[in-house]
Amino acid sequence: MKKRSFSIILRLMADIFYAYSFTLLLPAAIGLLRGERALVLVFLGEAAVLLGGSGWLKRRTSTEGVRSRHAAIALVLTWITLALLAGVPFWVWGMAGIDALFEAFSAWTDTGLTMLPDPAVLPYSLSFFRVMMQWISGLGIVMFMLFLRRPAPRAAQSLFQAEGRFEDFTTDLWHVGHTIVWIYAGYTLLGAVSLCGLGVPPYDALLHAITSLSTGGFSTNSVGVGGYGAGPALVAMGLMLAGGISFGSHQALLSGKVRKFLRNPEVRALFLLIVAALGTLSLAQVMRGEAANAHLLDNAFYTITAITSCGAGTTLPLTDVSDVFLFVLLLLMLSGAVYGSTTGGLKLWRLLILGQVIRREAKRPFFPEGTVMPLRMGHNVISESTALQVAGYVLLYLTLGLLGSLIFMLYGYRPLYALFTVFSAQGNVGLNAMPADLYYGMPVVLKAQLIFHMLVGRVEIYPLLYLFHELHS
Repeated sequence: MKKRSFSIILRLMADIFYAYSFTLLLPAAIGLLRGERALVLVFLGEAAVLLGGSGWLKRRTSTEGVRSRHAAIALVLTWITLALLAGVPFWVWGMAGIDALFEAFSAWTDTGLTMLPDPAVLPYSLSFFRVMMQWISGLGIVMFMLFLRRPAPRAAQSLFQAEGRFEDFTTDLWHVGHTIVWIYAGYTLLGAVSLCGLGVPPYDALLHAITSLSTGGFSTNSVGVGGYGAGPALVAMGLMLAGGISFGSHQALLSGKVRKFLRNPEVRALFLLIVAALGTLSLAQVMRGEAANAHLLDNAFYTITAITSCGAGTTLPLTDVSDVFLFVLLLLMLSGAVYGSTTGGLKLWRLLILGQVIRREAKRPFFPEGTVMPLRMGHNVISESTALQVAGYVLLYLTLGLLGSLIFMLYGYRPLYALFTVFSAQGNVGLNAMPADLYYGMPVVLKAQLIFHMLVGRVEIYPLLYLFHELHS
């Protein structure tokens, strides 16, 4: 890596570390109130290191000459660094090293898979910390940067694009940052108040509102938000759907531009897929001799939690459902929801573009040779280079997931469990269908592999390729 590129990347990371260091004061304050001294020292120590280190870097580096590849690499290294640091409190508390890293990476990648059979045993500060990471990850660190106006405009633009943001309701990036943070915070507060009003304890209501909206899925108990009853489950489903829709669409809806919101092809596709999945699950139940509306709430909950990549749980364990049920959830996890939202997976806009390519190629033999057949999504024309990039990404994403599943099968895991677990990690979903002894007894190498898949899903592959290229250049 060239010295100039390295300097720019370090400066971008320093800006992020500076902003993040102050958030560590929140779990430290909770730990202080609860008498969790060892964890308080860890949180304050990390805050001091990040604050001092970022200040030192900011004085010796600059973002002059920043390019999109610098921002992409900086984000990859930032997620890895923050996850490594976040593993320390879990390790200090008593988790094994690989399990502490697994928990931290799952939090920072907004995945929700956990190595804790019962999260209720966590100290309050650590419980809040793992959820706080998901709230930040769901929102995106770049939004915090824009909210605080830390980076220079050119650096902010590069970070914004590298994190996959394309909100176009204004050209003022600072306004975008403020608007998105306020929308996100407002939904979180509304969800927490609603859950609390339905009987969920205040602390648990806040944490489940955070993990539902951020589509992270962590819980304060071994069941999930669905364990509190039908009312809280419905509220959580609403928050998941809100998290599965882009912030630009939310801004349009809150501004009264309902027609613009409804015309969004991804939003329409999201709701159509949910209806189709529910219909398929109901049909499968009828074919097994059950009533079509049997387990309707559970079916709807898992459909929404899978497609929005939340991975939250309910009282129906996935170890008790049919293979058809798991396969439908697997397809939804592969899909993901709207681009520019808090979700993982392939994202609907990629699948819509891929569908347009397939549709065009199926029609091409019936038109004269040389006929120009542009690709469109809504009112936008999709360039051939974009379509090719999307096709390449989808193929690479599926290849990595299938190879990872093969490794699980080599260790003796049945194919459906292997596919489900790997794509749950790579889609940043967090659903687990394995029996407890198979999942928690997973070999260390497979835990490390799932960490890799979580990271691949969070940074969306190409930034990792940029990093590998820079390291070898």
